[in-house]
This record gives sequence, structure tokens and C-alpha cells, in this order.
Amino acid sequence: MVFLVVESSLSVRESLCHVLLAFGIRGIPVPTRLAALGALESGDQVEGAIVDIDNKDVEGIQLVEELKKNKRTAAISVIVHTVQSSKVFVMRMIELGVVGYLLKPFSDSNAKTKLSAIFSKMATHNSQRRHIRVKPDPGELARASFRIPHSPQLVSGRIVDISLGGLAIELFNPPAAELLAPGTSVSKLQFSLSGKELSPSGSVVLYKAKVLALRFDIINPTDKKALERYIFKSISS
Repeated sequence: MVFLVVESSLSVRESLCHVLLAFGIRGIPVPTRLAALGALESGDQVEGAIVDIDNKDVEGIQLVEELKKNKRTAAISVIVHTVQSSKVFVMRMIELGVVGYLLKPFSDSNAKTKLSAIFSKMATHNSQRRHIRVKPDPGELARASFRIPHSPQLVSGRIVDISLGGLAIELFNPPAAELLAPGTSVSKLQFSLSGKELSPSGSVVLYKAKVLALRFDIINPTDKKALERYIFKSISS
């Protein structure tokens, strides 16, 4: 799923795109109505939009009206980002077919909670959608290592792909299959992305033909933020 993020503030645009990743949604950040209309011509199948409607330079209200009047874009699910909450305003948004509201001031945690509630009500959104996965650039030499429980062996390999939910590793020194059965806990994964050292804990999802799939069980906020930035940069370049 792809969403336009039409927001005047660069930091809020990027933060909203990071939050959307947790829902398996790729955000396309744009600063104005005209930039949003241009992005719609890029060939991406846009299914939704978060629109700042308070900043005059963004021309958010005009954008929402244009999206809803055009047969080609009328089905796009629009969420407005605003300080306004009066009855008159809400009724106007209902008339335009807006599916939800994010109230300012912006915060990552509040946005995630609110978006989760909005998406749960949207018939087109699949709450079981898998996280967006990206493949590290071959030249990046992305590697991961960890120790097997109750064993001195240090296992390492090349990161095949990674998401906010976990990663897949092609192992250099694959151990016996029974040592990495599904559900096996890995207390400390160690890997580096764009110069950032991350060390979440996880558990085995699948181990087959030297490829190990791991789910992140615990990831600290700093590591999560670094991973969000890495994925967003990968899908935006």
C-alpha cells in the first residue's frame, strides 16, 4: 500500500512516513498540493493520503476537494492532519469523504495510535499486512551475527532482507537444523546499518537451505528509529 504524505514540515513528513512503515505502508512525502498531484502521475498505485490542511502553502483543502471530484482519484482514502475540530469543520470533512483525522501537535506515538484506529475501520486495509521488506545494497556488506542458545558457536551471515518486523540471513556457517528450530530465542542479534550498530532480540521463524528468518521480539526505541530511517531511505531512493 502507498500513501501520499502532504505536509508542510519536513520533519513531520518524514516522521509520518516512518510511522506508516509499521503498518506496511510506503509513504511518499511531498510538501504541497502541486507536488502531490505530480506524485500521482509517477505511476505508483496510491491508495491513501495524509494531508496537512492548515498551512496555506500546502493548499490541503483544495487538494482534498480535487482528489474527491476526480473519478480517477476519488477512491483514495484521505486522512487530514489539522488543529481544527469544530462541528462545522467535521461535517465539511464528512461531506468530502475523509476517513479520519490526526490532530496537531504531531507526535509519533499519538499518530501511530490514531492511525491504527483509522486503519482498523478501513475496509481496504489488511491489518495482517506484512512489513515492507528491503534488500541491502550488495556493496553495503550488511552482516549479522548471534550466538546459539546453550552453545558456544557464533553464527554469522549476510542480511538478505530486513523490515521493521525482522530479517532474513544467508548463513556463512549454518549449524544443525535442530539448533535453530522455529521459536528458538536469539537473545542478541548484532548487525550494522548505515554505520549504526543494532542489537535487538528475536526468535526463529524459519530455517531452510542456509537461510534463516528471524522475527524481532524486542527492539529498543533508538534501534527502531535507526531501522525506520534505513528502510525509509531505501524505499525512497
